[in-house]
Amino acid sequence: MTIVSSIFVKNGFDLTNENYWINLDKPKDISSAFAVKIIKKITKAKKVGHGGTLDPFATGVLPIAINKSTKQSSKIMDFRKKYYFKIIFGEFRDSDDITGQVIEENDKRISSADFMKNIPNFIGKINQQPSIFSAIKINGERSYDLARKGLAVEMPFREIEIYSIKVLKYCADYCEMEIECSKGTYVRSLARDICKKNNICGYVGELKRKNVGKFSIDKTISLDELKNIVNFGQSNKDGSLLALHEM
Repeated sequence: MTIVSSIFVKNGFDLTNENYWINLDKPKDISSAFAVKIIKKITKAKKVGHGGTLDPFATGVLPIAINKSTKQSSKIMDFRKKYYFKIIFGEFRDSDDITGQVIEENDKRISSADFMKNIPNFIGKINQQPSIFSAIKINGERSYDLARKGLAVEMPFREIEIYSIKVLKYCADYCEMEIECSKGTYVRSLARDICKKNNICGYVGELKRKNVGKFSIDKTISLDELKNIVNFGQSNKDGSLLALHEM
């Protein structure tokens, strides 16, 4: 994958008919689908898609495909991912993250040493049960739609792979972690399962995707920056736009 060295034209950068991947830094509180909608409006491209859903409350790397690049979406989704996340101790929530309703509370805390003892159990190939508040389809319907209707749904387990887990910081109220994982991994569910293994409550309070394959957080572009490139021809030399033949 080669970095695009310089992208600019006299009156702006016309992406209408170009074939690019945009390494977007998705802002908080918008869905991946809404990010696609915004980029389609900015670029006026005929086709726009993304290379893997990122939860609305999450931030970070969201690869966005323009025009013919959308044909590579399945390839991008197969890439390894790296995430930073913060587990807030003391509560379980129905969505396993900060957006959900509290379903259980527990003041129990454990030492960092005890917490670390169980981490190896989650490295390698494991079976994971995603939260009902996910985009997985059950009998043709998104599971989060079923959850919002108050329907009881048994989410199927599926095999994922965790390549590495790092505990960056551990204290009484929260824990900061970083993982590298396969496609299909739900970080929220992993955090829930780690807490259950340690007989404590916890949910994901922050989530940032740092990498999707070679798409890295330090080479992302914001929606505002993309708009400046398209409208004003601002030069771009940081590798946040990648041509189709360079993937």
